[in-house]
Amino acid sequence: MRWWAPVVAVLLLAYPLLVYWGMQWLEPRFIGLALVLVYAVRGLAISTTASRRALILGGVLLAAAFFWWSNSETGLKLVPVVINLALALGFGWTLWHPPTLPARMAELQHGFITPAIKSYTDRITVLWVGFFCLNATLALVTALWMSRESWALYNGLIAYGLIGLMFLGEYSYRRLVFFKQHNL
Repeated sequence: MRWWAPVVAVLLLAYPLLVYWGMQWLEPRFIGLALVLVYAVRGLAISTTASRRALILGGVLLAAAFFWWSNSETGLKLVPVVINLALALGFGWTLWHPPTLPARMAELQHGFITPAIKSYTDRITVLWVGFFCLNATLALVTALWMSRESWALYNGLIAYGLIGLMFLGEYSYRRLVFFKQHNL
């Protein structure tokens, strides 16, 4: 792992808190450009093809232009909405182009997928899609109609707690499902 990977991960996870604190001293455009720079470094470093790098570079330039010209705090606050919708689309895509993400993780962990486990991972994928859509909706509500403090609290703490609880519940239940499959 490169030295900057954990730094980038922490910056992206701390984004709502950085926006909250940064807005006290900086214009939104500068915070947005810093975010774009972090995503650019991450995206360009992990991309493996020239076409992916070109796509990332195009997205980075569009995002940088948006943040520079809009200078919008609301634009900054909508980033978690976009991330949650992207996660919902990513999980949803795998329903039509299997295996689903949970099926891939289960197969990596256990080395096999039974029909019952495939059915389970399909249902869990639908649950994750719904979860990320709900989280995107709550992030949108906080971005458009709540204070900066409420937005930062939800998107910088509560949403992560909900994701952790969802993962922990799903993982615990998955272990139970796999245990039953092993003992049939």
